[in-house]
Amino acid sequence: LVATQRLRAGDIVLVAEPYAAVLDDGARHLRCDHTFATAADAGVGSLLRCARSKVARYASREAQAAAWREGYKEECAALVKCAPKVPPPTVRLAARVLWRRRRERARRETAYAEAAAESVGLGEGYDSVRALVHHWDAVAEEDRARFAHAAAAASAFLNARLAGDGISGGDAVRVPPYEPEPEPETDDFDDRDPEETPLAVAKLIARLSFNCHALCDDESRPYGVGVYPPAATMNHACFPNCAQSFRGKTLFVRCLRDVLPEEELTIAYVELAVTRAERRAELMKQYAFDIDENSAENEKSTFYRKGVPSASGEYVAPPTEVGSSVTLHDHGSFPDSAPPWRMDERDVTHACVATVRGANAGGVVVVGPARVGKTGAADAERDEGERRVEVHVWGPLAVNGFVANREHVAAVAAELARVVADAERLADEDEAPAADGSADRSKRDLCLERLGRFKRLVDGSDETTGFALGPGHALRHRAHAVALRTQIRCGDFASARKTAVKFLLPAYRRAYPFGHPPLAQHLALLAKIETFLGGAFLPAAAKHGAEAAAMLRVCQGQSPMFRAVEQRTRETEHELSVSKMGAALEDSDAENAEGGFV
Repeated sequence: LVATQRLRAGDIVLVAEPYAAVLDDGARHLRCDHTFATAADAGVGSLLRCARSKVARYASREAQAAAWREGYKEECAALVKCAPKVPPPTVRLAARVLWRRRRERARRETAYAEAAAESVGLGEGYDSVRALVHHWDAVAEEDRARFAHAAAAASAFLNARLAGDGISGGDAVRVPPYEPEPEPETDDFDDRDPEETPLAVAKLIARLSFNCHALCDDESRPYGVGVYPPAATMNHACFPNCAQSFRGKTLFVRCLRDVLPEEELTIAYVELAVTRAERRAELMKQYAFDIDENSAENEKSTFYRKGVPSASGEYVAPPTEVGSSVTLHDHGSFPDSAPPWRMDERDVTHACVATVRGANAGGVVVVGPARVGKTGAADAERDEGERRVEVHVWGPLAVNGFVANREHVAAVAAELARVVADAERLADEDEAPAADGSADRSKRDLCLERLGRFKRLVDGSDETTGFALGPGHALRHRAHAVALRTQIRCGDFASARKTAVKFLLPAYRRAYPFGHPPLAQHLALLAKIETFLGGAFLPAAAKHGAEAAAMLRVCQGQSPMFRAVEQRTRETEHELSVSKMGAALEDSDAENAEGGFV
């Protein structure tokens, strides 16, 4: 999408309804299946449950009737067939797309007719979905097999043939292994709908995988997934000028800054507070999008050519195994050594910096591990693969004649990455509600123990022989983010405020442009913590609250979160004003008392 006129920060550039959308498993009982509104949003005490499927919930009888007319009639029958299990969201979304296509073919007036979709050449109705890229020929064979596997389940669900015993625990679909679609041998094959053949549905799954949007609330907590053809045409940028938000199922895209005519409108597909290499890998995996082929992104990054010696003429050493589950990739020990991928300014100055005895001495990037699985003996082999870590180092890693052992650096960096991954998993488990509603303090205690180990290792203790990660390193950011969550859960708001201000706020400001939701949300959380602490923290709370409100107005408009932050900031400012007036009166009384009357 390209701007056709000058746009201001906060201007809405796109409003779109989904061709199809579905709630996540965790949100099905919290939101209306038709409007995606919560009970509070809809102004009702509780949601009504579908008596037949016992899956969908609705804000009103009218919403239920509208959903029935728009396709839930077919889905309800399919859900009853596969009860008590429910297919995963991807399968249900693909089925909803195809059910809508069937309705369009039967009654053309029901076709999806987003003006924005037509204006960018996507057409109307199912044509706007079919116009999206599926990258079928470019993806790996295992990905095609995964898409075909989900397509088999979606086709069975679509035709109410997916029985409950066809869905395993965790709502995962169990279908026969993928086999390439055979060539037709009779004319009967041609009688099938061309958009519902196994290959066509597999390509539809691929389109959804690469083009869907995660629906998130004002605090970026996901509650569903939907396909918005007009919004899918917007490209990713690591320095985006727009951001998306949602009200129920409706998507809004707003400008984060002033935009000139003919300037491309871009959004961020992935987390920005990570290294550029991590962003590139995630974009390639999730969207088949390579930022190295985007000239606009390349202009904002430093380029190191792959497979070429560094400027000093030193060649990269072959990978070295360090222990049983760490691979060291050494990209040279000279001051101008660098890894064989593009880095942006934040990587060079913060996210990848390694120090030796307090001085910058090179760079370290850690890839992996997967989060820790079960610890039983039967899972030992699988867990070994999940714990594997790749460590990339470059630069002298030396200061004042002291040279850090590079294999030891790799071992320490790998341990730091594993500790952070463990802490993230434990924090997730601590926040997940137990079946009986009780809190499991053991997970929180283990998380705190892991964070304590990270702190002992990361700052250059005797155990690390002087090696440490730079103060803005990406692994430190992940650890501080977990620490903030855990400190809030423990009620340690003084420590939470220190973590949020000293460690996380600078990292968020480096990673995100003004008005981008994660930065605005962090400032809003910080202001809330400072308001709770009160006293000397109230001026800071008013300052951060005002900044958060200004950013939220840009990226979310008049959202409930914006209104709550604005109201809390006004109350804080009023409290400060009253406090100042009281202090002035006390000073005046003191002066009068000293002067006195005889």
